[in-house]
Amino acid sequence: MKQKILLLHERVKQDWRYLTLVAYVIVALLTLILHYLRPGEAGVLLDGFLSTLASIVATLVVTTFSFVFVALQLASVQFSPRIIRSFFEYDHFSRFFLWSFIACVGYLMSLQYFGLSDAVLIYPKFGIVGAFYLILLVFPLFIHHVVDNINASSITQNIAKRTINEIEQLYETNGFQQNPSDKVLIINQESGYLDSIKYKKLFDVIPEGNRSKIVVKPHVGSFVLAGMPLLEVLIDNEEDRVFFEQNKQLIAAQFIISKFRSYEQDIPFGIRQLVDIAIKAISPAVNDPTTALNCIDYLGNIIQKAALSNTISKEAILLERKNIFIREFNFEQLVDLAFDQIYHWGKEDYIVVRHLIKTITNILTFVTDSSKLKVLLAEVEDMELSFLQEDYEKVRSECPFKKAEHRNSLREHLSDYYEMAIKRMEEIGKDDKKLVSIKKSYERNLAFILKNRE
Repeated sequence: MKQKILLLHERVKQDWRYLTLVAYVIVALLTLILHYLRPGEAGVLLDGFLSTLASIVATLVVTTFSFVFVALQLASVQFSPRIIRSFFEYDHFSRFFLWSFIACVGYLMSLQYFGLSDAVLIYPKFGIVGAFYLILLVFPLFIHHVVDNINASSITQNIAKRTINEIEQLYETNGFQQNPSDKVLIINQESGYLDSIKYKKLFDVIPEGNRSKIVVKPHVGSFVLAGMPLLEVLIDNEEDRVFFEQNKQLIAAQFIISKFRSYEQDIPFGIRQLVDIAIKAISPAVNDPTTALNCIDYLGNIIQKAALSNTISKEAILLERKNIFIREFNFEQLVDLAFDQIYHWGKEDYIVVRHLIKTITNILTFVTDSSKLKVLLAEVEDMELSFLQEDYEKVRSECPFKKAEHRNSLREHLSDYYEMAIKRMEEIGKDDKKLVSIKKSYERNLAFILKNRE
């Protein structure tokens, strides 16, 4: 129901004529109700009230657009100066907001000028109701609309939609259909991000005793093109084929497609945001390593929680009861997403590298699974810090840290990491040949680091 209301709201916003008609009908109905309940007294003038409302509405529109222009200027610097033109030319809701507020101010002032402010008349009531409608409903919606529309996802989606519309108008489009004989495909109808899946409703839709294997193709949070399969059904019998062919729309409705990713069911999205903040913080343009370290701390918090959690979600376990299999991110993918890019862009800053090692060392304490332990060990190995285990003169050319104090600081944290890793491998990796081999290597590296301080 919520999704249908949001879709209706988006459709109404696409055309200023619908917006104007809806606003006029609502204000007219409310005015008639007010006029019926409070007809007013003859001779009582509402000039003061109308003047106050006119000044409030005028102040709101001037102040709001001052902030909007500043926000658009910042967005144009970040993205492209051409988005400012697009914002007003193609955005019907912004145009409706501007002209409706101007019209309201003009109407309120004209009532006073032409002497139509008597309380017994319906005209001032229409102006008062219209002003309150704009202030209490349209204004908050416009603020939300602006915040939504200067987002990178909205900008890119709007550009893509306008370009696709031009292609459809100018060229004949060849149809594309996937019709495998042994499968039924549930096709996505609108390009966008897979925001979430209604797992429980999907479970209820599929009949008990279903024998056909059902595979959900995209990850939650991935971008799905129109025409791509959301779900693939490997047909077991003709009865199942008939059911899935007849219920394609119902099944597709359980997949929520949006122009944004959200936190709901999308664990990598939160990690992606923290990584983006950290990368921007350590860039030369911003140069804010403290923010980057703060992001690494909270990424460690997320990975620690993932390390303590089962690798299969509760929804996946539920759906497997009806032979439905969903794609989920595993622990290794989450760890790579959290740390790889930060190391890539910050590998020449010893503080960033040191903090990454410290964070992974802290996570090792909570790992109780040998496979997850291997993932974390591999993450540090991928940092290629072997130059810290060699004489500096031999590796001078490949070592990015030219100061001995920086190298020693890294060695201290690396030795803490080795000690914790060795301890955890002794506790949970005694029977794993690969971990036994890694443990011996770590013991040699640790001995070298402890003996060879600069």
